[in-house]
Amino acid sequence: MMRARLSLAVLCTLVSAGAMAATSHSWGKPGATREAFERGSRDCMLKAARRDVSGDTPTEKYLRGFEALERENNMPPMPAIPGDDQNFVRSERQVLLRRMYRPDQHVDTLQGQLQAEVDRCLIATGYIRFTLTRAQERTLRHLRPGSEARKAYLYTLGSDSRIVEAQKVIEP
Repeated sequence: MMRARLSLAVLCTLVSAGAMAATSHSWGKPGATREAFERGSRDCMLKAARRDVSGDTPTEKYLRGFEALERENNMPPMPAIPGDDQNFVRSERQVLLRRMYRPDQHVDTLQGQLQAEVDRCLIATGYIRFTLTRAQERTLRHLRPGSEARKAYLYTLGSDSRIVEAQKVIEP
């Protein structure tokens, strides 16, 4: 149960972070109503968010590392060796375990996989990725993520066929 709870928590964090990380590009669907625009993107995000990632290699590797670090954290203190600083020894072991298991790298890999799934879904449902201009990026930076003003601004850009067509990213 701990494994399932951890996987869901990691997944939610990954999808949220991925959605907010890309500020030089956005997605558009010219002519879509605001409701359809937001529903379509939310559906693609939820599709990836609801996918069971417990069997994915990055998740399994992350969990192995997490469990090893947890075991290390729950170990009773080692007997003192004269001249050794126990906090330093424990800290050194933590660093070595982190290097060995590389949890951040596995989280990044999983986040990339989930973001690619969201991107494929958006493309399949008619969304077009476009590059934001510097002025558009500057405006977006001043709008709090998740705020109504930010959503309205992104909708205004993404529903305008002239903006999307002029700034669209050519997908490989």
